Amino acid sequence: MMQTNNQYTEEDQINIIEIIFTILSQRILIISSLIVFTLFGITYNYYHHDVFQTNATILVSEDQSDPSSFINNNEYQFLYNNKLENKDQASIFKSTLILNQIAEKLGVNYRYFKKNTWTANKLLTKESLPFEFIFKETISENRCIISYDNENVVIKINDSRFSFSKNKSEFENSIFAYKPKFLNYTSSDAFIIHQFDKNQTIDGIKSSYAVQESKNSNTYDISYSGPNKELNSKILKGIVDGIKENNLSEKKNIYKLSINFIDLRISKLKTKIDSLNYVISSFKISNGVYMPESQTNSALSNLNDIEQKIFKNSLQSELSVKLLKEVQKQTSFELLPTDIGIENDNINQMVFQFNKIILEKNNLLVDATEKNPLVIQSQNQLIDLRSNIINSLNIYINKLKMKLNRYEDYKRKSNSMVGVIPIKGAKLANLERDLLLVNNLHSYLSQKKEEALISLSSLESNIKLINEVDYITETKSNKSKTFAGFLFAGLALPVGFSLSLFFIRTFFVDIEYLKEKLLDINFLGVVKFSKDESSSENKSLRSELLKRIYHNLNILIPKSEKGTSIMITSCIKNEGKTYTSFNLSTFLASIDKKVLLIGTDIRNPDLPKLFNEKKMDFKGLTNIINDPKNDFKELFEKYKITNNQLDTLFVGTKPNNKFNMYESEKFDALISYLKKKYDYIIFDTPPILFMVDSLELLKKSDYVIHVFRKKFSPKKIVNYVMDYKEKYNLKNVGYVVTDDSKPDRFIDKYGYGYGYGYGYGYGIK
Repeated sequence: MMQTNNQYTEEDQINIIEIIFTILSQRILIISSLIVFTLFGITYNYYHHDVFQTNATILVSEDQSDPSSFINNNEYQFLYNNKLENKDQASIFKSTLILNQIAEKLGVNYRYFKKNTWTANKLLTKESLPFEFIFKETISENRCIISYDNENVVIKINDSRFSFSKNKSEFENSIFAYKPKFLNYTSSDAFIIHQFDKNQTIDGIKSSYAVQESKNSNTYDISYSGPNKELNSKILKGIVDGIKENNLSEKKNIYKLSINFIDLRISKLKTKIDSLNYVISSFKISNGVYMPESQTNSALSNLNDIEQKIFKNSLQSELSVKLLKEVQKQTSFELLPTDIGIENDNINQMVFQFNKIILEKNNLLVDATEKNPLVIQSQNQLIDLRSNIINSLNIYINKLKMKLNRYEDYKRKSNSMVGVIPIKGAKLANLERDLLLVNNLHSYLSQKKEEALISLSSLESNIKLINEVDYITETKSNKSKTFAGFLFAGLALPVGFSLSLFFIRTFFVDIEYLKEKLLDINFLGVVKFSKDESSSENKSLRSELLKRIYHNLNILIPKSEKGTSIMITSCIKNEGKTYTSFNLSTFLASIDKKVLLIGTDIRNPDLPKLFNEKKMDFKGLTNIINDPKNDFKELFEKYKITNNQLDTLFVGTKPNNKFNMYESEKFDALISYLKKKYDYIIFDTPPILFMVDSLELLKKSDYVIHVFRKKFSPKKIVNYVMDYKEKYNLKNVGYVVTDDSKPDRFIDKYGYGYGYGYGYGYGIK
C-alpha cells in the first residue's frame, strides 16, 4: 500500500484565523451590503402597512331540538351519536356560501385608501370617506383615483379621466356614481378606490380569515387580519352573523317542510269531513233516522272504543306507509318531513338525524367535491340511516297490521252484539263514527301544526358569540423583527460569499497550489472547456492552449523511432481526463500526427459519449484481447473507428473474466504493433485512485499526464500523485489543469505573458 504523509490531515484542518482574515478582506463588500439592506429595511417599514388581527370566540351549544337528547338506554341510540367533529364544523364556518353572503351584504369588494406621498397609503372604511362612490359595472379589477383642485373633482378610472364641479350634489354616468357627503377635505387630498370581483373578494377574505378549533369544548376562536381595525371588526361581525343566520335558516327549512306536509293532510281531511257531513245529513233526511236506540248505547260504546283503536292504528299505518314511500322514492338524498304524527320515537329520531346530516353534507359540498373524505363519510351515514329508517318503518307497519287484525276480530264480535239494532240506525251510527274519527284526526294534525308554528317562531341559533369582537385586537406586524431580518440578510450574504471563497481556496486546488506542492512534476498547461463548445472564440482559445501543452510535451518526451504512448488519468471522476484525452488527440491529428485514442475504462466508459454515441456496448480493446484468434491485427482493423484523421479504439464489451487484461502478453504485443503504426497512442484510463487497472498502465506508458480540475479536485488527493510517482519510479510525469471558468476571465488569467516562464507563457519546472 502506498505511503501517505501527515499533509492529508493538515489540509483538512480549518484555520480560524484565516477565516477571519478572509471575511475582513471583504469588509468593503460587507459594509456596502449592510448599508444597502439597512436602507431597504427602513424603506420597507416606512411604506409597509401594520397588520392587525381581530379575534372573537363563538360557542356551538347542543341543539335542544335534537331528539337524541331524549334517548335513554335505547337500542338505537348509537344512530344519533354522531355530532359534528370540530374540523367539520370549522370547514362549515369557512364555507364559500357563508363568505359569499358576507361579501354581498357588507360590500367588502371595495378597498378605500387615502393617498400619501411619503408614507404608505392609509386604508379607510367606507363610512370615513367624504363621499359615496360606486362602480356600475364589475370587471376583473376596477381602480380609480379621486383628487381635487380648486374648483373641480377629478376622477381617473383606468385610462379614462372625468372632471366636474365640486358644487354638484352628485355626478353619475354609465361607469360610476359619485355623491359628496361633506366638504371637510382639502385640495391636496386624494383617494384611491379598488373594486374586485366576487372570486377575488372571497379569496381575499379566506386568506385573512382563520378558524382555530378547540379540542376540549365546543368553542371556536375565529380571527380576521388586515391593516384596518374597523374594517376587520366589520367583516368579522358579519361572518359571525352570517354563521348564525345560516344555522337558523337550516332549522327553519326542516320545520317549514313538516308544516307543508301537515297542511296537505289537513286539506284532504277537510274535504273528507265536508263529504261525510253531507252523506249523514242526506241519510237522516231520506231515512228518517236521527239517533240509535238507547238500549244499544252500551254495545255501541264498546264498538266505538274498538273503532277508535282501529282508527288510531290505521292512521299510524297510513302515516308510516306515506313516510316509507317518501324514503323509498328518493333517487338522491333529500330532506324528509318530521313531526307528521307518527308515534314512534325511534323513527322520529332517525328522520331528524337524516335531515341533519343532509344539511351538513350540503354545507360541505359548497367548498368540497363528492370525493372529499367528509362528504364520503356523510354519504355513508345517510345510506346506513336510510336503511335503518326503512327497516324500522317496515317493523312498525307490521306491528300495526297485527294490532289491526286483533281489533278487527274484536269489532266482528262487537257487531254481533248489536244485531238487534235496526239496520238504518247502525248504518247512521257507522257514518257518525267515521265523521268523529276524521274530525279527531283533523284536530290532531291541527294541533301538530300549531306546535310546529310555535317552535318555528321561537327558534334560535345554537351558535353564540362569547366575547365582543372589537375588544380583542392585536398587532401581528413586527417592524423591529423585519428590520433585524434585513440587517441579517445584509450581513449574511457577503459573509456567506467570503466563506465560499475560503472554502474553495482551502479545500480545492488551483494552479498556484499545484505548483507549490508538485515541485518535481512538470506543469504542462491548461485545458479549457465550456458549455458552448461550438463557439469560435472557445475553439480558438482551446486550440491555443492545446498547442502549448503539445509544445511542452515535445520537449519532455524522449525522441524515439517508434510511437509514443501517453497515459492520461486522474484521481477521481469528473476531473476532465476523458475530455483532455479526446481534445489532445484531436489536436495532434489536426497537425498531421498519426494518433490512436484508446479507451481503457471498462467500468465507466465515457469516451463514446464524446463521439455522440449513445450505445455503450461497442466492440473494441477487450474484444481483441479476449478473442481466441491470435491475429489481433485483423481484429484491430475491424474494431477501430476513424474520424477526421483520428483513429479511436473503444474499451469494448465488458469481459466476464476478472483478470487484468493490461498484464497480458497479448496486450503488450498489441501495443508494440500499434507503436509502429502511430506517432502517438493515448490511453484514456479510469480514475487511478480507485481502479487497479490504471496502475498497470503506468508501467507501459512513455509519459503520464495527470489531470486536475480547478476548484473541483480536493487538495488532499494531490499527495497521491507524488506517492505513485515515487512508488513506480516514474520519470516522465506531468499534469494539466482543466478549467470551466468564463472565457473572458480565463483569457485575462491565462493569456499570453502569464508568466510561467517558458515559451508562450507555460513552461517546465
